[in-house]
Amino acid sequence: MILLLLTLLLLHTTNACKNSNLGCSLNGICDLSTNTCNCDPAWKGTTCSELNLLPLEPKRVLNGAYRPGKRTSWGANVLYSKEDNKFHMFVAEMKGDCTLTSWIPNSQVVHAISSSLEGPYEFQNVLFDTFHHNPRLIQNPNDGSYLLFMIGGNHSSTSGEPGNCSSIPPAVGELLDTNIVVARATSLNGPWTVPQGPLIKRGKVNEWDYVVTNPTPIILPNGTALLYYRGTPKYWQDDSDVDSPLDLPESVGVARAPHWSGPYEKVFNKPILSVMNEDPFAWRNTRGDFHLLTHGRSDWWNTHHSYSEDGLVWSDGSDIATNPNVTLTNGTVYKFTNRERPQIYFNETTGEPAVLFNGVCPGAKYTYGYTLAQDINQER
Repeated sequence: MILLLLTLLLLHTTNACKNSNLGCSLNGICDLSTNTCNCDPAWKGTTCSELNLLPLEPKRVLNGAYRPGKRTSWGANVLYSKEDNKFHMFVAEMKGDCTLTSWIPNSQVVHAISSSLEGPYEFQNVLFDTFHHNPRLIQNPNDGSYLLFMIGGNHSSTSGEPGNCSSIPPAVGELLDTNIVVARATSLNGPWTVPQGPLIKRGKVNEWDYVVTNPTPIILPNGTALLYYRGTPKYWQDDSDVDSPLDLPESVGVARAPHWSGPYEKVFNKPILSVMNEDPFAWRNTRGDFHLLTHGRSDWWNTHHSYSEDGLVWSDGSDIATNPNVTLTNGTVYKFTNRERPQIYFNETTGEPAVLFNGVCPGAKYTYGYTLAQDINQER
């Protein structure tokens, strides 16, 4: 009996939100009468840290939201346009039959559209040719224009034909990988401005963010821009860099600017999230709280969630938002080798998370991949 009481007390202490919405991962309201969390519809779990993903029909898993034949795609943003009543996707796609093993220099940013949010999306055009990668699309809340943050620069890739997807010299790849740029348009159909950058100055060769990549912005009502990015020590190497390790820590940092176009200054000289985090996706919820999805850490294939009240001081990101697997409507589980580049589409009416987009590999990791869309619960 005593052991049972101690166990219940421990569970209550562990699960209690302690009269603060921080105890609910800023994804719900702490009920002061019970000291437990009432999670927002898109979230579940004792501390509201797990995405409330809905089971997918098998055909949606197999067909994907964007799976154009043999072409690999990796990471997609979607916004709805009242101009043409279409959903517009901006996604990284490898030229020809090239796979993720040669993403530099073969990645380009393409534009695809669909009449339904879940897709399938149809290719429209190459928006930014090789090399461009890591697209992150947002609508500027202050003037309604569209901003596309990404990495890269003009570089002719290989032809993309089978057997001709070679990489490039480290010195060139390093410059493209660490070049964060932004383009602007007043319509999702374009035209887009020439990408401008680099927006963030890279660290010194011996610092944690010598490589700055994976940009994801939040624009505040006063116009201030917070730009989160993945920082990594030097990893592009040639034969002379025999002492440079291949497996390096990937962390998340933040830079700030008075305007989305810059100039950006790093807020801290240390990362806000460490322990192997990459592919950050940042947003503010309807209560004004700050959130990040990443993937990485020691478990690598899981998607993690972290949260902040001010966008600067963050939880440690240890909460798992979802794993690489997808529960199907028939009750079975489809297992992907890896599920990365988490991006969320938000409900147009409520502003709540509505669909999670990912790049997924059904076979060997970092080979062929496509874009998956999974619905997030909207009902209380």
